[in-house]
Amino acid sequence: MLAIDTTQALFALEVFGVLAIPGPTNSLLFVSGVSRGFQASLKLILAEVGAYLISISSLVLVLEPVTRTYSTLPQLLRVACSIYLVHLAIRLWRSGGRELLDSDAHPITFRRVFFTTLMNPKNLIFAFGIFPTPSAGAGELFPYLACFSAICVIAASGWIAAGALLQSKAAQRIHLGWVYRGEAFLLAGFAIVIFVSAYS
Repeated sequence: MLAIDTTQALFALEVFGVLAIPGPTNSLLFVSGVSRGFQASLKLILAEVGAYLISISSLVLVLEPVTRTYSTLPQLLRVACSIYLVHLAIRLWRSGGRELLDSDAHPITFRRVFFTTLMNPKNLIFAFGIFPTPSAGAGELFPYLACFSAICVIAASGWIAAGALLQSKAAQRIHLGWVYRGEAFLLAGFAIVIFVSAYS
């Protein structure tokens, strides 16, 4: 029983660690918190959770068996994701967040958060590095998916709350451009980690 609890606790810590770091979805949640406030942005969490569950389940149940035949597939996917992250980081750095903050030209909608999360490179980390491989069917994944969903709600709420805090008068002194450039720097670092992991 202790081994099971330890495994689940480690799973929860790993999930929270990945969800807490900057990424494409977290950027959208953060900016939505800045532009629309905490309560108005909460509905976006449902889009994130739903997209993650669909993507992770598909990767674990469909692609994982394929990797047994094509062992280089995870490596290729990680390289592709690292390139995608570098692209996002460069765009965020150059724009200083202006593209994200332009709610008229690029509205942060439920659909945008859903599809951004669906293509989020973190899905690969969850599917191939954190979630267990089910040996007796999809039913084994349900407890882990439930735990993941709860942690995802907590992490997403934190990113929205962080953005909402910048609506305060005291926080208005912060130059948001530097906040987004810092996030771009972290995204690039995340891309390097994924790229290195593809060859380790």
